[in-house]
Amino acid sequence: MFVASEDYDDVGLKLDDRLIKRPAATFFLRAAGSAPDADVKDGDLLIVDRAEVPAPGRVIVAVVRGEMITRRLPPGWREDDGLEVWGVVTFVVRAP
Repeated sequence: MFVASEDYDDVGLKLDDRLIKRPAATFFLRAAGSAPDADVKDGDLLIVDRAEVPAPGRVIVAVVRGEMITRRLPPGWREDDGLEVWGVVTFVVRAP
């Protein structure tokens, strides 16, 4: 079925509207190196929400000895485990 162009309101494609829930708390990071447990590869673009609540199974960005790393939180992880979670990865953008 076709739609007449005058009946169609073209608002464009805005990835921000689809990928970012909280703009003030969201950052884009480029992965330098890979994290196989988190399915993150060198060069991937990570969309990280600092207001998202970390939970076991989620992919996070953490600060370890002053360096940012990406890991998947293991089952049984608790906030008092001593890991400084910087934010939760909400999307990974990878070139084909």
